[in-house]
Amino acid sequence: MPDPIHIVTSLRGISGAESHSSTLSRLLQKHGADARLWSDRSSPYVKHYGGQAINAFAKQFPRGGTLVLVGTYLSLDPWLDHVKPSRLILVCINSDADMLYGMLSRLKRPGLPDVEMVYVSERLCDTMRIPGRVCPELMDLETFAPATEPAGSDKGPIRIGRLSRDDPSKHHAEDPSLYKLLAWEGLELAIMGGTCLDAAMGSTANISLLPAGALPAPDFLRSLDIFFYRTGEWQEPSGRVVMEALSCGLPVVAHVSGGYTDWIQHGKNGFLFQHQEEAHLHLRHLAEDSALRRAMGIEARASALKLAGASAAAEYFAWLLN
Repeated sequence: MPDPIHIVTSLRGISGAESHSSTLSRLLQKHGADARLWSDRSSPYVKHYGGQAINAFAKQFPRGGTLVLVGTYLSLDPWLDHVKPSRLILVCINSDADMLYGMLSRLKRPGLPDVEMVYVSERLCDTMRIPGRVCPELMDLETFAPATEPAGSDKGPIRIGRLSRDDPSKHHAEDPSLYKLLAWEGLELAIMGGTCLDAAMGSTANISLLPAGALPAPDFLRSLDIFFYRTGEWQEPSGRVVMEALSCGLPVVAHVSGGYTDWIQHGKNGFLFQHQEEAHLHLRHLAEDSALRRAMGIEARASALKLAGASAAAEYFAWLLN
């Protein structure tokens, strides 16, 4: 039998790391690999993602095979010294260099092979300046698929939306004023993971603020015509939700600061902006041009198939299973 692949992360909420890890585990299993998903701690989300919590004292932890650590903030002791993996892979998913260097120092110990680095975007790899492989942002492209009625169909008020963790750091300070302006102009806004903006938004008509996870992400995305994304304090190293939006055939309007710029071709499958005025201009342009929305939506889906589809997955899995 092939050696197992143990994927370890913190299954503690609804975020990109959990989605990345659980999707990787499922797709590897479909690929015929013995992939097992672990959480470095107990939480209600472990069962939700189909993983198992590590319990060193009960001797429940990975053993042998390939150990894939997703995240640089994991709790590793005391079980790590007993795994004895044949390969050790660290997937860097955030842009905190100190955390990465700290994790690498913790992984230099007897009984562990040399660390093989993986990054979730080219930008993150360039920022950290430690050589490594850039992995595709793997998606279940059958689940994250366009609506039957594609973006750009004339079916009523144009709906702009985004999703993220319900955390102020995931939102930009200028977002509320942009949302209000667009709503006053007759557009609809739906922000899943946006209840933290309640105080700033007030009771503006045409704006819905939903808690994170209020709807399954594919269903929420298929209810939109345009996807908008930028963050505040949090510098997005990749932006899995952007790939989810592209997969669902949505044109994306996003700030230039994130690792998702690897995937967005300005003017083809979305727009990149630097300033508030540019964001407003691009959103209004898309809202007013159904043919452009439709064309960009088609390009968005095509780019997701190329970047996260079967060919990209097969190449990455061949390396993981080597």
